[in-house]
Amino acid sequence: MKKLFGQYAGLRREMYIIFFGRVVTNMGALIWPMLTLILKSKMGLSASDSSNLLLLLGVLQLPCTMIGGKLADRFSKRSIIIVCDLVTVGCYLVCSLLPISYLFVALFFVAGIFAQMEWPSYDALVADMSSSADRERAYSLNYLGANLGLVLAPTLGGLLFAQHLNLAFLINAVST
Repeated sequence: MKKLFGQYAGLRREMYIIFFGRVVTNMGALIWPMLTLILKSKMGLSASDSSNLLLLLGVLQLPCTMIGGKLADRFSKRSIIIVCDLVTVGCYLVCSLLPISYLFVALFFVAGIFAQMEWPSYDALVADMSSSADRERAYSLNYLGANLGLVLAPTLGGLLFAQHLNLAFLINAVST
């Protein structure tokens, strides 16, 4: 383990903060397969309608990535990440309190768009915060955080799906 993670020792403290931010951000990314199950199983949409909705989200996210890049060039990257994360997490929290409906789906779309907008800021922030000697290790740690979030997400998403996204379940799970 030390050999595996030892390569990341000695990076600036900010790189580890970005790592944890990337883990958390990417944990929300794989809620989309769960949304497919929600649309089909809980809302009764056909596979075609479900895929069309998710295709629409993908089409909407592409220009949002470019907008996020422009924002990262113009404004504070940290602020963009914080604002986008607040909107994303806020939408997910509101979804946990709502019955499954089209409003629920719309909030997921908003969360997905804002999560996508922050990606360019993360990448630019890693470049800004790392020295040229540490840049490869800094980006490696950044992508490790992204992948770790993608690995953890299906487990949490499955639990949320099984419990109908009930916030009471989350509170109960934390307290036990």
